[in-house]
Amino acid sequence: MDASHPSVTLIDSLYVKPNRAAVFMIAEGDRIAFVDNNTNRAVPRILDALGAAGFSPEQVDYLIVTHIHLDHSGGTAELLKHCPNATVLAHPKASRHLIDPSRLIAGSKMVYGEKNYDELYGTIVGVPEERIRIMADGEALDWGSRTLRFIYTKGHASHHFCIHDTGCDGIFAGDAFGLARMTTTRPGIPFTMCSSSPPEFDPDEARLSVQKILDTGASRAFITHYGGFDDLKTRAEHLLRSIGHMETIGRAAADSDLEGDALFDYCEEKVDEAFKEHLAWCGVSDPADDLAWLDGDWFLNSLGLRFYAERLRKAD
Repeated sequence: MDASHPSVTLIDSLYVKPNRAAVFMIAEGDRIAFVDNNTNRAVPRILDALGAAGFSPEQVDYLIVTHIHLDHSGGTAELLKHCPNATVLAHPKASRHLIDPSRLIAGSKMVYGEKNYDELYGTIVGVPEERIRIMADGEALDWGSRTLRFIYTKGHASHHFCIHDTGCDGIFAGDAFGLARMTTTRPGIPFTMCSSSPPEFDPDEARLSVQKILDTGASRAFITHYGGFDDLKTRAEHLLRSIGHMETIGRAAADSDLEGDALFDYCEEKVDEAFKEHLAWCGVSDPADDLAWLDGDWFLNSLGLRFYAERLRKAD
């Protein structure tokens, strides 16, 4: 279960609550890369961790964005200001939103509301285009003694990629390998659940992404929510089960005559049931702590399933 590696440091961004969203710092000799840069609020913590490890911002080569959702990318421009030699590595569909985040900001405000958006993300500015490198699907980047290979992984989002790192034999999976609470000490199997957040959840692509991750043969996975694990096949079983739950809810919602808020309410009720059933399947008899950790994911999964149901209706 221990997936730690001496070259990888997990930085708790304190996004919403402790142990909720990670930033990963990779050390290659005297050079540094970060994977997922959380929000502007996390940048001081990231820089503090960099200094505590004995590095300076000038030693940072790469800021890697697995996908454009703001709990993964929102701090990129601010962190880049402090790292004069760094290049941002991004999916082509993510790069345009990093350069001009206006549509991303508007969409996020629609989801979270103006007040919550400001509290979570603050002011986000664009990343200079000349400091972004677009990574192609399957592209390999030699970095010191290790190779970073970028793998497009749709399902959670069309602008998502994962990074297979030969230096730690690990895969940095963003949200493509779900949500998992690593810090629990209660009885039961540590769970892994699907994130079906809006607007692009696609269960078929999500399952394909899981298989792509397994096909790398990586011995460990690092996920932004939250931490690392080495039991990839077991986790994949959990995740595929949860993807199936979300797909079933979305298809039932599409087949209903519900609209608007009523459609969302239906999805939310069923997501709540699915989360509780999944925790019970993992052997959790008292899931209160786990459900509290998942607070907010009901909303995002439910909204994503509403979008999915509406897309299915349009397709028909």
